[in-house]
Amino acid sequence: MVVQVLIIMQYGLAVLIILAMIRAFKGPTAADRLVAINYIVGQVILFILISSPLHDIAFYIDVALVFVLGAFIATIGVLKLLEEGKL
Repeated sequence: MVVQVLIIMQYGLAVLIILAMIRAFKGPTAADRLVAINYIVGQVILFILISSPLHDIAFYIDVALVFVLGAFIATIGVLKLLEEGKL
């Protein structure tokens, strides 16, 4: 029962990721695109964390943590680039 719920959650997240990608491509400003990309990153992290109990691999949690740190650093870099024009 739990496995089916987790699989349904993954399908739902996949749909949300696709919709956010559309928003990222259509975003009129760079800030809109940045918000959409951050949302996609959050959904991908949830997808990875949901995959961990499905496959009984605890290493996925470490992967998600590294992904979060990388996404945070990338967001700070993009914001600095948008504000100052240089890194």
